[in-house]
Amino acid sequence: MPDYRKKKHNKLFSAPKPKKPLKAEKSENIKMTPAEHYRKTAKQNMKVVRGKKTEQKRRLRATLCAILIIAVVFSVFEFILPKGVFETVSQTISLMGTGSYPVSLEGNRTLNTANKGNYYYVLSDTHLTAVSSAGKTVFSYPHGFENPILKTSVSNAIVFEQNGNRAFVFNLNGLKNEITTKTNIITAAISEKGNYAICSKSDKYACKVTVFNKQGKQIYEWYSAENIVNNIALSKNGKKLAVSSFKSENGQFKSTLSILNYKSATPLYTENFDNGLIYSLDNSKNRLAVVTENSVKFIKWSSFKANEYKSDFKIALFRSEKNGFVVVFNRLNDKTANHIVLFSNSGKVKYKFDFTGVISDIALSGSHTYLMSETDLYLLGNEGEILRKANCDFGAVRISVTSSNTVAVISDNSINKYKLEQE
Repeated sequence: MPDYRKKKHNKLFSAPKPKKPLKAEKSENIKMTPAEHYRKTAKQNMKVVRGKKTEQKRRLRATLCAILIIAVVFSVFEFILPKGVFETVSQTISLMGTGSYPVSLEGNRTLNTANKGNYYYVLSDTHLTAVSSAGKTVFSYPHGFENPILKTSVSNAIVFEQNGNRAFVFNLNGLKNEITTKTNIITAAISEKGNYAICSKSDKYACKVTVFNKQGKQIYEWYSAENIVNNIALSKNGKKLAVSSFKSENGQFKSTLSILNYKSATPLYTENFDNGLIYSLDNSKNRLAVVTENSVKFIKWSSFKANEYKSDFKIALFRSEKNGFVVVFNRLNDKTANHIVLFSNSGKVKYKFDFTGVISDIALSGSHTYLMSETDLYLLGNEGEILRKANCDFGAVRISVTSSNTVAVISDNSINKYKLEQE
């Protein structure tokens, strides 16, 4: 039978009681975390370390995109700007800086000028000079011709010896090309893009017209079998050629206008003028101006649509400006009776009015007309009213507008600037 009586123990030899764990000590037991929670936490704290190769690829793509954008922009401007980007920038730089008036001119006699907005060409009997509106001489070149003729576009010029066999091509940086022909030169023309054409005599035909690109390479040749060519013009982009020619029948001149491209000798457009000569051909942005004795006809280069302005008076002065044309019609045997018409580049009449007095020269700037009558300078409004006036010295040949209220007056050996004052 079991003995349930309390037993006595010797305290000296009894086992010690176990110690309680210290509160400061951490338990060595690892608290288990569910696997799903661990994966979620690890995903949130995970950082992907990529090498430099990916960053280099990103930078390369950005660089290539920037180069592509620059190339596209450059191509667009190269297409839009007739002279191209580099030549446009170069010629813009050449106009920078200021000069001073009066400007001295080389030569003994001023033969012709051409206004181009912020600069102008002056042809003397010995030199071609380009001058900015600020009075800076951009360049001056001795041509050495006895009978020099000047033809211009927006920023290009060609000077040739009439009935000679040499010609010079210029831009605002100076001489660009020199041409020597086998036969004598009759006339020439140059486009805004830099293409140029020369009409010369021919051994087998009446005349021949040769077209060159801006590098001086021949790209087209056209022959006139019977008619004598007296004027030629090139479109703005230099891809079309206009030729006026004439012949005499029964004591009267009959003229023909032909417009060609460079794919065929057959004209794209032909028109006969049975009542006389075509005096000149001039080119605006998209139209050809055909000047006869008492009319101006504007023909669109692309579609050949035309509009014409006729007068009972005869044309005394015709000026082609950057923003349009201005024409002075004279009453026969009376140089003081003038009818002035301003045309836009599209050939539409902007303003017309009469002016009483001798007109020595005329220029167009904006919507205003600048006129020189012997030693008097005028700024005229849209209806011919005098807005400003000044007096200039004797011997003035031509004028060029330098600002809204100032005019450069060109004489045989100098250029002076005059300020127009209100009446």
